[in-house]
Amino acid sequence: MARGLARILVVLVSLAAAAGCASVDRPLAPASPQDQLQIAQLRYDHRDYTEAITLLQAFIQYNAQSPDLDRAHFLLGMCHVQRKEWPLAATEFMVVTTDFPDSPVLADAHYWLGVSYWRQSRPAAYDQDATRRSIAQWQRFLNLYPDHPRSAEGRDFLLQARTRLAEKSIKNARLYIVLKYWRGALVYFDEVVNDYSDTLWIDWALVGRAEALKGQGDLAEARAALEAAMPRLKDVEAKARAEELLHDLPPAPGPEVPAADGNPG
Repeated sequence: MARGLARILVVLVSLAAAAGCASVDRPLAPASPQDQLQIAQLRYDHRDYTEAITLLQAFIQYNAQSPDLDRAHFLLGMCHVQRKEWPLAATEFMVVTTDFPDSPVLADAHYWLGVSYWRQSRPAAYDQDATRRSIAQWQRFLNLYPDHPRSAEGRDFLLQARTRLAEKSIKNARLYIVLKYWRGALVYFDEVVNDYSDTLWIDWALVGRAEALKGQGDLAEARAALEAAMPRLKDVEAKARAEELLHDLPPAPGPEVPAADGNPG
């Protein structure tokens, strides 16, 4: 690798010397686009990301028709990944995924676009637009490349992102519980039950839903919901809360016993 860089630099120095001998006023012979991109790759490999970014930006600006333009955008994106400049990285990977459908780095660009979106996401208490973008991108990546070497990582990232949205819904529901706005709480708990049942927040959604039903006076329905949920609860704290709620609810009515004369009542 180092020898490759040395050979390129020798060529550039030789070209510069030749140009200087011919005429001091003549411009230096530029490196070929392929050499420029190779030097940028070598700078990246040596972790000189600032210099690599400078070289790649110049390459992209002055070689718009190069067959290696997709590679340049991808490598520029990877430089930004190494510097944790996620919005800039996302921009470059987006160029590859939208403008170069036949690129050999297309699959990897889809993967790193998902990473770039996910790294811009914020905790559940904040806006989740970046999380939703990452989910859409992870789903696209996995649909297109289910056998990609990083597909398992993609599925893990997807679950993390979905878990964050579930947590957001649980936080909103709990706020409504505090405000005694039971109907609003039910909307958010039901969202987790229906859309995010594969996340670790499902237990709290099932218990919270019963708590909201109890709050709005649907006691029989709340008890039925808790009794149905109890066998599947894995979270220890959620199960303890379910038992507490069950204890506070009136017992389910027994079967109606007919009167001695055969008439009810």
